[in-house]
Amino acid sequence: MKKRLVRITALSTVLGTLAISASIGLAAEEDSVKPMGDGTDFSITGKRSWADGTRNTVNLSAYTEGEGRDLTKVRVYSYFYINGDLKHQDYDNDPSYASVEYEKKVTNLIDTEIRSSHYAYNSFGDKIERISEAYWPE
Repeated sequence: MKKRLVRITALSTVLGTLAISASIGLAAEEDSVKPMGDGTDFSITGKRSWADGTRNTVNLSAYTEGEGRDLTKVRVYSYFYINGDLKHQDYDNDPSYASVEYEKKVTNLIDTEIRSSHYAYNSFGDKIERISEAYWPE
Protein backbone atom coordinates (compact mmCIF):
# COMPACT_ATOMS: atom_id res chain seq x y z
CA MET A 1 0.00 0.00 0.00
CA LYS A 2 2.81 2.42 0.92
CA LYS A 3 4.69 1.58 -2.29
CA ARG A 4 1.61 2.28 -4.35
CA LEU A 5 1.08 5.64 -2.63
CA VAL A 6 4.74 6.59 -3.19
CA ARG A 7 4.47 5.66 -6.91
CA ILE A 8 1.27 7.67 -7.35
CA THR A 9 2.83 10.68 -5.59
CA ALA A 10 5.99 10.48 -7.70
CA LEU A 11 4.01 10.06 -10.91
CA SER A 12 1.76 13.02 -10.01
CA THR A 13 4.77 15.21 -9.31
CA VAL A 14 6.46 14.30 -12.60
CA LEU A 15 3.28 14.81 -14.65
CA GLY A 16 2.53 18.12 -12.91
CA THR A 17 6.04 19.39 -13.58
CA LEU A 18 5.81 18.38 -17.25
CA ALA A 19 2.43 20.08 -17.63
CA ILE A 20 3.72 23.32 -16.11
CA SER A 21 6.87 23.23 -18.26
CA ALA A 22 4.82 22.68 -21.41
CA SER A 23 2.46 25.54 -20.51
CA ILE A 24 5.35 27.93 -19.92
CA GLY A 25 6.98 26.87 -23.20
CA LEU A 26 3.79 27.42 -25.18
CA ALA A 27 3.14 30.79 -23.56
CA ALA A 28 6.68 31.97 -24.31
CA GLU A 29 6.21 31.18 -28.01
CA GLU A 30 3.01 33.22 -28.32
CA ASP A 31 3.27 36.67 -29.89
CA SER A 32 0.93 38.13 -27.29
CA VAL A 33 3.41 37.51 -24.49
CA LYS A 34 5.74 40.48 -24.16
CA PRO A 35 8.90 40.57 -22.10
CA MET A 36 8.82 42.90 -19.12
CA GLY A 37 9.87 46.41 -20.17
CA ASP A 38 11.89 48.96 -18.27
CA GLY A 39 9.10 51.55 -18.53
CA THR A 40 10.72 53.78 -21.14
CA ASP A 41 9.06 52.42 -24.30
CA PHE A 42 5.99 54.67 -24.49
CA SER A 43 5.29 57.93 -26.29
CA ILE A 44 2.71 60.32 -27.68
CA THR A 45 2.75 59.70 -31.42
CA GLY A 46 -0.05 62.08 -32.35
CA LYS A 47 -1.91 64.99 -30.76
CA ARG A 48 -4.01 67.83 -32.00
CA SER A 49 -6.71 70.31 -31.09
CA TRP A 50 -8.78 72.00 -33.75
CA ALA A 51 -11.57 74.54 -33.90
CA ASP A 52 -14.08 75.24 -36.61
CA GLY A 53 -17.06 77.54 -36.70
CA THR A 54 -19.64 79.42 -38.68
CA ARG A 55 -21.75 82.37 -37.66
CA ASN A 56 -23.88 80.21 -35.32
CA THR A 57 -22.20 76.79 -34.93
CA VAL A 58 -18.96 75.76 -33.27
CA ASN A 59 -17.14 72.43 -33.46
CA LEU A 60 -14.13 71.79 -31.22
CA SER A 61 -12.15 68.52 -31.14
CA ALA A 62 -8.94 67.04 -29.80
CA TYR A 63 -7.18 63.68 -29.76
CA THR A 64 -4.14 61.94 -28.28
CA GLU A 65 -2.51 58.86 -29.77
CA GLY A 66 0.25 56.82 -28.18
CA GLU A 67 2.29 53.68 -28.68
CA GLY A 68 5.02 51.58 -27.12
CA ARG A 69 5.49 48.32 -25.29
CA ASP A 70 5.16 50.02 -21.89
CA LEU A 71 2.17 52.23 -22.79
CA THR A 72 -0.85 51.57 -20.55
CA LYS A 73 -3.15 54.43 -21.58
CA VAL A 74 -3.44 57.83 -23.21
CA ARG A 75 -5.64 60.72 -22.13
CA VAL A 76 -6.85 63.98 -23.62
CA TYR A 77 -8.33 66.68 -21.39
CA SER A 78 -9.83 69.74 -23.09
CA TYR A 79 -11.37 73.09 -22.19
CA PHE A 80 -13.86 74.59 -24.66
CA TYR A 81 -14.34 78.38 -24.82
CA ILE A 82 -17.02 80.25 -26.77
CA ASN A 83 -16.89 84.04 -27.05
CA GLY A 84 -14.26 84.13 -24.30
CA ASP A 85 -16.23 82.08 -21.72
CA LEU A 86 -15.46 78.53 -20.60
CA LYS A 87 -18.52 76.55 -21.75
CA HIS A 88 -17.49 72.93 -21.35
CA GLN A 89 -14.64 70.62 -20.37
CA ASP A 90 -14.22 66.97 -21.24
CA TYR A 91 -11.70 64.13 -21.21
CA ASP A 92 -11.22 60.63 -22.56
CA ASN A 93 -8.93 57.73 -21.61
CA ASP A 94 -8.08 54.78 -23.82
CA PRO A 95 -5.28 52.23 -24.21
CA SER A 96 -3.89 53.91 -27.36
CA TYR A 97 -6.26 56.57 -28.82
CA ALA A 98 -8.42 59.05 -26.92
CA SER A 99 -10.60 61.82 -28.37
CA VAL A 100 -13.18 64.44 -27.36
CA GLU A 101 -15.55 66.59 -29.39
CA TYR A 102 -17.88 69.47 -28.56
CA GLU A 103 -20.44 70.92 -30.94
CA LYS A 104 -22.76 73.77 -30.02
CA LYS A 105 -25.23 76.08 -31.73
CA VAL A 106 -24.66 79.70 -30.75
CA THR A 107 -26.76 82.77 -31.57
CA ASN A 108 -23.83 85.10 -32.23
CA LEU A 109 -20.46 83.38 -32.54
CA ILE A 110 -17.55 85.81 -32.33
CA ASP A 111 -14.69 83.45 -31.51
CA THR A 112 -13.95 80.04 -30.07
CA GLU A 113 -10.94 78.33 -28.52
CA ILE A 114 -9.90 74.87 -27.35
CA ARG A 115 -7.02 74.16 -24.97
CA SER A 116 -5.96 70.54 -24.52
CA SER A 117 -3.51 68.55 -22.43
CA HIS A 118 -2.35 65.25 -23.90
CA TYR A 119 -0.95 62.47 -21.71
CA ALA A 120 0.65 59.05 -22.16
CA TYR A 121 1.14 56.77 -19.13
CA ASN A 122 3.34 53.72 -18.62
CA SER A 123 2.87 50.77 -16.28
CA PHE A 124 5.00 52.44 -13.59
CA GLY A 125 2.76 55.53 -13.41
CA ASP A 126 5.18 57.79 -15.29
CA LYS A 127 3.60 60.20 -17.76
CA ILE A 128 4.47 62.32 -20.76
CA GLU A 129 2.49 65.53 -21.22
CA ARG A 130 2.04 67.76 -24.26
CA ILE A 131 -0.20 70.80 -24.84
CA SER A 132 -2.12 71.97 -27.88
CA GLU A 133 -4.63 74.71 -28.62
CA ALA A 134 -6.65 76.00 -31.54
CA TYR A 135 -8.68 79.13 -32.30
CA TRP A 136 -11.44 80.15 -34.65
CA PRO A 137 -11.18 82.43 -36.48
CA GLU A 138 -7.45 81.90 -36.87
